This record gives sequence, structure tokens and C-alpha cells, in this order.
Amino acid sequence: MVFTQTGTLFRCMSSNANSPLAVGVGGVRRDIYQWNLNITSCFKRGNVESACRIFDEMPYRNVVTWNCMISGYARNGKIREARKAFDDMPFKNIVSWTAMLTGYARGGRLEEARSLFERIPHKTVVCWNSMISGYLGTRKIQEARELFNAMPVRNCASWTTIIEGYFCHGLASEAVNLFYQAPVRTVSLYNAMLSGYAEMGHLEDAFKLFLKMPQRDVASWTTMITSFSQAGKMDNARGLFEEMPEKDVVAWTAMIRGYFHNNRIEDARKLFDEMPRRDVVAWNSMIGGYVRNGRFQEALELFMKMPRQDIVSWNSMLQGYVQEGDMINACILFEKMPQKDVISWNTMISACQSEEAFVLYSQMLQDGFRPDQGTFTSVISVCSALALIGWGKAVHLRVIKTGYENDAMVISSVISMYSKCGFLDDAALVFKRMIKQDTVAWNAMIVAQANHGSAVEALKLFPSMIQAGFEPDHVTFLGLLIACAHSGLVDEGWKHFRSMEKNWNLIPKPEHYACMVDLLGRSGLLVEAYELVKQLPVDLPAYTWEALLCSCKVHENFELGELVAQTVSRIQPSNVGIYVLVSNIYAARGMWDDAANIRALMKHCGAKKEVACSWIELRGRICQFVYNDRSHPRTEDIYRDLASLSIIIEEIG
Repeated sequence: MVFTQTGTLFRCMSSNANSPLAVGVGGVRRDIYQWNLNITSCFKRGNVESACRIFDEMPYRNVVTWNCMISGYARNGKIREARKAFDDMPFKNIVSWTAMLTGYARGGRLEEARSLFERIPHKTVVCWNSMISGYLGTRKIQEARELFNAMPVRNCASWTTIIEGYFCHGLASEAVNLFYQAPVRTVSLYNAMLSGYAEMGHLEDAFKLFLKMPQRDVASWTTMITSFSQAGKMDNARGLFEEMPEKDVVAWTAMIRGYFHNNRIEDARKLFDEMPRRDVVAWNSMIGGYVRNGRFQEALELFMKMPRQDIVSWNSMLQGYVQEGDMINACILFEKMPQKDVISWNTMISACQSEEAFVLYSQMLQDGFRPDQGTFTSVISVCSALALIGWGKAVHLRVIKTGYENDAMVISSVISMYSKCGFLDDAALVFKRMIKQDTVAWNAMIVAQANHGSAVEALKLFPSMIQAGFEPDHVTFLGLLIACAHSGLVDEGWKHFRSMEKNWNLIPKPEHYACMVDLLGRSGLLVEAYELVKQLPVDLPAYTWEALLCSCKVHENFELGELVAQTVSRIQPSNVGIYVLVSNIYAARGMWDDAANIRALMKHCGAKKEVACSWIELRGRICQFVYNDRSHPRTEDIYRDLASLSIIIEEIG
């Protein structure tokens, strides 16, 4: 018999009632297996407090109970709590040691992991594999290989793990050498090679290996179909699909996704209609494909026809409404959802760039959902955009409490948030305390220093980043060029700009050219900046022309300013900012009639300058202000204080 009480499954034992595994509580007997199952279920949902409460209520615990607690704590980023449970265990088995080792390794705490690894009395191959995975996850490929070489016994997972690690770090030749050293090359090992080749874009090598395989399973065929699809070779993918001896629903779905990926939407629909059997994943692939390709109505029609919708179906439709900008129906659908998950909440939160994001975030926490990487990055980005340091600090504390203080993506967004709110020292402190730094984190710190005018500090970080083993990307160089532009370091800026393609095989993007134009313009090298603009192989964003015009005004090169204005008026006739700048240039020269004519032209064309907006966070509430705004409930007090401030400023001079 199975009973349900307050969300917890109870099982009545029909026999052996006196067993130590049977415990009477309130007339209902629960065996220890069910207790352990409930603890595991709570941890999977991220509900750590409930798992702890169940553990405390248990009148009897076995080694499995303790192992559930260690694994659950570790999965939820609670490494200290996991270690305490490990230390408190009255008896440890190899599963206990492995669970604790895996927790350390996945959390990037490799010194503690290795120390524990050395203490394990009888190491199994799983222990060795966990330690190797930990090294690979933190880019310590050499240490991983040394440990792999020292293994007394290796299984298929050992070979697969190290080969996948080499591919993950772009070391295909080493992966190939290891593959041919393996004593037994199983189908799963071949599949690891196929996936590795595919991820690196080595499609030809993958296909050659596929043809040499002595035996293939469905995963082998599907991997190759997906590889051809991602490379845009849908005819090859379809050929393999037709050759498959046995097609399962996964293979059909892979073809459908491939067609959507290559914008062959009608072919995807035709194949979907031909499927002999469809599962919910196939339906969701169609709906998601329609949504991603902007064909929301067709997605909605399929959603209504589905025999059974799951949480993925609802989330796809929610994303569709958000993409359409239809927040009213998005909110209605969100309220109607029979079940919500973290993705549902994240979709709604990311769609809000205002105070509403915090309302949703608070409600999410109240409803018992555990925030994840997407939640934190979305909420923190709102804090950054609105410069809300109070909310930002509160979210940062939640990040630490939830166990995401070692998540590079989340912590990088925290660094940016502190920087944009003006707290550069806090941003630097967060960066220094990171256990697992990556390129994104280094970029965040470089950009933070650059935006605060700390060019020397930003430029010093670059060689440190390279020395730490991280390759720069486009964002890295954007931060370096911003630093040079803010400090007038022309030679340094040219050096980094030219090194992008020469040393790092990175083609400069429009924003990099824009930074160089800004750097040259700020330094008074207006002719050089204009010559660079004329030679560009890319279309520059509007703010580049505006920056060049501003430089012309600042350095009083009005002739070049007029020439730039004429050029921009031809290629960007609707750019309101250009009209305003040209009018200001005329006004600066005392050419009032020409300035008035520009303003009149703007009015005639219906062009309006976007009204500036400012805001302030007060007692957790956001107050917004625009020009001549009188909607605030304390408008009279605000304008009276502004008048007093104006008098004080005039007196000071």
C-alpha cells in the first residue's frame, strides 16, 4: 500500500514488521528505503532544508542514508555540509569516499579532492575516474593524464573520460593516440571519438572513423546525422538516415532538428508527419523549432494538437510569447501552467528589465524554487542595468547561500554588476576569491577596470590571463581597446588591435573598429580616424559616427565634422543622434540659423530624440525620473530641493 502525506511517500510493510528497517510513525510504518528515497528526491529538487529535516526525523539510519546526504549536499554546492556528514558517519564504505571525492572534484576543489583520494583505503576504478574528471574540468590536462597513466586498472569509462577531455581541450591528436592505445575499442569508445570529432568540426575524420566501425549502434548513426546537420550538409544527413538499419524516435527527431537548424522548416514538418511513432520529445522538437524560427502561430497550432503536453511544451510556448513581445499572453500562459520549473521562471524573469524582474524573483523563492545559473545571471543583469547595488548585494548573498559562488558565469555577472554600480574594489575582491576562473571571468574584470578608466590595471590583467592558460576572445580585446581609448593610449591600442588577427586568429568586429575610431578621435587624430572609417570592411554601428562627430566638436574640427555628417546622413538618414550632434556643432560655431534648420528638419521628419531617464533605488524601491516628469508622488519636494541645490551650485561657482 502507498499513502501520500504532505508530499512524502509512505509505504506500509505487509510483513516483517519487527525488522529494524521498519519504523512506526503516527501509525504508519515506513522502511528506511523510502526515507532514503525521499531525501534523494528533495535534493534533486534543490530543497536542501526538507532533506535535512527528513534526515533529522529518521529514528534509524544506514550507510545509504549518509551517502544520500553527502551526494545531495555536493550536488547542491554544499561542500562544507557534505564534508561534515562524511566526517560524522559512524561507518564509511567506498561509495561514501567516492561521493565526497566527486563533490570536491566537481566543485573545483582539487587540492582537497586529491588529499581525500590519497587517503581512500581501497580505491576503485570509479574513484580514479572521478579524480581524473575533476582535473579535466579545471583544465589540468597534464595532471589528469599522469593520474590516468598511474591507474592499476582501467575500464571503458576511464578511456572515454580521458579521450573526451582531450577533445574538450582541442587536443584531437592526443585523443586519437589514446584511442588506438585502448586494449578494447568498444562501440561507446568509438562514439566518444565521433562526438569529439564533431564538436571540433572535424566532420571528415568523424565520417572516416564511422565507416571503419566494426559495429554501430543507434547512437553512432545519430551522432553522424547530427554532425552532418550541424555542418549544413542535410543531404548527407538524410542519406545516412535512410541507410539506418533500425530507426528509433531519437534518429527521427535528430533529422527534424537538423532541418530546423538549417532553416528547412517545410522538410522538418514533412518528416514529422511521416513519423510512424511520435513521442513527446518529437512534438517538442517541432514546437521549439517553430518558435526559434519565428513561426509562432504554427507552434501554437501544434501545441493545441499535442496528445500530451509536458513542462517542455509549455516552456516553449512561453518563450514564443516572450519572443513575440506579447507579455500579456505570456503572463496568462504562465499563470495557467499546470506545472512550473526553473526554466519557466527564468523565461519570465529574463523578459523583464525593470522592477518586475525582482517581483518575479521573490515570488519564485517564496514558491520554493531553487535559482540556477540562468536565474542569477538574469536578475544580476537587471541590477547592473539599473545600478541597483542593494538588490545586487542581496542576490550575491543568495548566490553564495545556494552554492553558486564557484560558478564562473554567475560570478562573472556579479563582477560586472559591482563594476557598473561603481564598486570596483568589490568586483576585484570577488574575482580574486574565485576558485574556477575562466575566460569570461577574466574578461569581466578587464572590462570593469577599463570602464573605470583604470587602463594600467586592465592592461596588466591581459598577460596574467595568458599566463594562467586562458586564450583571449573578442570580448577580451574589446575591454583592452576600451581601456586604451579612455586613457589615450594610441600606440598600445594599435598594438592590441593588430595582434587580434596576427597572433590570435580573431577577425576584428565592428565594435573593435568603433573602439579604434573612438581612441583616435579622443586623441585628436581625427583625420586618421576618418581614414580608418573609409577603409573599413564592415558597417559601423551608429554610436561610432556619433563618437567621431563628438570628437570633431571637442577638437573644433568643424570642416571634418560637416563631412562626416554628410556621409552619415546618406547611409543612416534616420539616425536622430546625428541630427542633434550636427545641430550642436553649428551652435558651437555660432551658426544659429543652420542649427535651427537642423532642428526644424528633425521636426518635419518626425524624428525625436529619446528622452533620457534616470533612477534611484530607495528602500528597495526603484524611482524613475524623466525630463519634466511630475508623476512622482513627492514631485513638489523633489523640485523644491532641486531648486535649492541649483542655488548652492551657483554660489559655489
